[in-house]
Amino acid sequence: MISIASTLIEMLHHIFPQQANPAGTLYGGWMMNWIVTAGNLAALRLTKRPLLLASIEDLFFLQPVRIGDVVTVRAVVEHIGNTSLEVEAVVFCRAFSDEDKLCTRARMSFVSVDAQGKPVPIGQQIEPSDDKEMKLYQYAREIREGRMARIAQRKQRVHDTNLEDAGQLSLRVHRLVFPEDALYGTLMYGGKLLLILDEIMAIMAMKFAKGTIVTASLDALDFYHPIYVGNVLTLATSLNYVGRSSMEIGVKVLAENPISNTVHHTCTAYSTCVKVDTTGSPCPLTSFVPVTDVGKRRWLRLSGENSAACCD
Repeated sequence: MISIASTLIEMLHHIFPQQANPAGTLYGGWMMNWIVTAGNLAALRLTKRPLLLASIEDLFFLQPVRIGDVVTVRAVVEHIGNTSLEVEAVVFCRAFSDEDKLCTRARMSFVSVDAQGKPVPIGQQIEPSDDKEMKLYQYAREIREGRMARIAQRKQRVHDTNLEDAGQLSLRVHRLVFPEDALYGTLMYGGKLLLILDEIMAIMAMKFAKGTIVTASLDALDFYHPIYVGNVLTLATSLNYVGRSSMEIGVKVLAENPISNTVHHTCTAYSTCVKVDTTGSPCPLTSFVPVTDVGKRRWLRLSGENSAACCD
């Protein structure tokens, strides 16, 4: 019987200076990478096949992690569908002799695939061992149903390759996908992409804040198409909204095959970043007023709904 507890993977990381931002706290991209890696390992033990990260959500940074801290990442598989698995990761941090503190948690979905990235049936199921596991199993199934509703228009979204200029504060970066960015054959590793995305969004945030920033959260991120070695990535980043000390940064990722000249929309991410002072406390941002139609539309959505703007 495959219970939820039997799928547990635990990873430990010691925080080194090269993994920290200017404020001396862990760079959020590393945490995202470690979360995906732990989830991937937990799922891989069941599928024994390559996996693609299909989505990540409910990712919040609750505690700062500093140089010298020990981070524990625990991941479990809570539900298995035909070709996908639902995984939850919980992260604790500890400074020397202090007690463990919950610092981050996230939910992920992985898809079992062949070498070309095509979904392959898993052929196994989770069987909850007690009432507690049954509640986790049912909740994971609800999360899966919600994600399936979000990506119902995936076939249309993958062809949405238009890049509208958000206005006076935007950044466009191009990057080639190398073999070192892949884990299985020619498929780009999801954790590496998140590491890159967080860096790009942090650059955009720092350019506006003119100071140190930290990542506070990452909204639900769904992948519409695999990324392959040799693809050219276009990361179009923009400032969508500014509050007192926090701001939302959006980035749309396109993957181009330069040989066939085909382009796919792979994902769009939204990150909340906070400007902090030398003590790590939030500090005020300069006011910002969008001037373009695209920028105004995104701003109005966020100010009215206090949620992530829709992709443009």
